[in-house]
Amino acid sequence: MDIRKLGIATVVLCGCVIAPDPRPLASATIASDFQTYSIRRVGLLRLHDDDLHHALDRAVRIEFLEASDYVIAPTYVGALSSQAPSERRSGWTLSLEALPPEALEGLDALLIPEVIDINTSDPQRLELRLDLVACETGLTIWSATAWVDSTDREVRHRIQEWQAQLPGGVLDGDPELVLHSPERLVRFAVRQ
Repeated sequence: MDIRKLGIATVVLCGCVIAPDPRPLASATIASDFQTYSIRRVGLLRLHDDDLHHALDRAVRIEFLEASDYVIAPTYVGALSSQAPSERRSGWTLSLEALPPEALEGLDALLIPEVIDINTSDPQRLELRLDLVACETGLTIWSATAWVDSTDREVRHRIQEWQAQLPGGVLDGDPELVLHSPERLVRFAVRQ
């Protein structure tokens, strides 16, 4: 085979390769000193007292209780600051003085879930963020963001897999049941 034919074959093969979606369903960052923190009892800080954030609160409780050894304390409802969630990255410091002492009593960390973007009508989408803040320092030591976009076939496939793992779930469950329920949608996103 001459070099021209090899070059053409390479170009044709490269054109057939489908590039993976550059954005995963979720990503997380962990502070380099995360392992130095002793975290057992975690409090939830609900930033907004609306139905969607109540659903997010329940989803976090369910999913974190299943996936971690943390003891989840009662929820404190309150504001942090006017700082945008996108600015709260690993290493961000929470002003603990802004919270009443009873909100932090006996806690090792605060888990701060927040809905960044949601569209509950077609096409559904959701972006949420979870920050774990160490009470001893006020530093964000773990941060995760999840994205759900109903137009993405991979998201629909993952929803079906998740539905199959639920008690009484079936593998061929209808993703629309999750997409049209804000509470199920946030629970699926938290699981990611």
